[in-house]
Amino acid sequence: MPQADDVGEPSYVTLSLNGDIYVISPKGAEHSVIPGTQAESDEAPEILFTSILPVGDQWLVAGGEGFLKLGKDKSWQDVSPSPPTEYPYKVPDWTILGTNQNGDIFIVGTQAANARHFNLYPGHPLYRKDMPDEERFELKKKLYAEMDSYPRLKTLFTGRPGAWKQQVLPDRIARSLPAYSYVADVESDGGEADYVIGSDGLVMKGNPQAGFTDISSIADREKNFKDGVCWRNELILATGTELFRFDGHLAKPFAPKVKMRSAPFVLQPSAIFVQNDKLYVFDYGLRYYTFDDQGWNQYDIPKELSQRPFKGGGGKGPP
Repeated sequence: MPQADDVGEPSYVTLSLNGDIYVISPKGAEHSVIPGTQAESDEAPEILFTSILPVGDQWLVAGGEGFLKLGKDKSWQDVSPSPPTEYPYKVPDWTILGTNQNGDIFIVGTQAANARHFNLYPGHPLYRKDMPDEERFELKKKLYAEMDSYPRLKTLFTGRPGAWKQQVLPDRIARSLPAYSYVADVESDGGEADYVIGSDGLVMKGNPQAGFTDISSIADREKNFKDGVCWRNELILATGTELFRFDGHLAKPFAPKVKMRSAPFVLQPSAIFVQNDKLYVFDYGLRYYTFDDQGWNQYDIPKELSQRPFKGGGGKGPP
């Protein structure tokens, strides 16, 4: 969460899949719920929440079933853009990527084909009550195959709640088949350039006012970037198994030059960031690496830190 100054311990906000909001600060943990969600009542409709962002003194919360709301406590309002929802698609599932240094927010809407249009139910044009089981099975396969033939649609928006601008994504991301493609992160280089990264080697450069251009290479299309950071006028990228330096066109391997002290003996990046002009690379193997003018260093994360009880729900133990 933004701090008025760099003095003191930072505070964090996190979100459960069901709509719980936890604020973790030096004073302890505070818990609240988004009204009308399963965090408040089991009777509420199921919405899987994906991301939360502090906006002023409120929260911007994104999730499935078209949920993109701004609010706090009991007062919330819908602030989602309105991309067209055409047959046979569902309303978008929303995800917040983050912000650039100017405070512009980046969000992504994902639309999949609505399964209810492809179910063989009473009232469907192909349904018959006296249908033999074999014919019913073949029709179901046909309908599922038709549903899978529709690409998953992704739309990128930038701006502020209530003032969104749609940005253009490459067609391989915006209309993907198969449906696994994604937009993962936004990073700002501190100047006029922002980078949007994702699967299929996606690296876009630009800004919300002028738009974005895909600057990645065809050679990188098999790389699925999930995290990135700008460091010393360079863009550092990570997949689930590798680290790269991006030279403006190609992503080149950038492995820590250290001897792995424990298994797994290959890098598996879980997160990367920069602090005090030093690059940090966290690894799923309970370790992290730093890189600066002195070179690479390797550190182990104490195992007990991964076994601490979760205190946000009143000390009830691990989640």
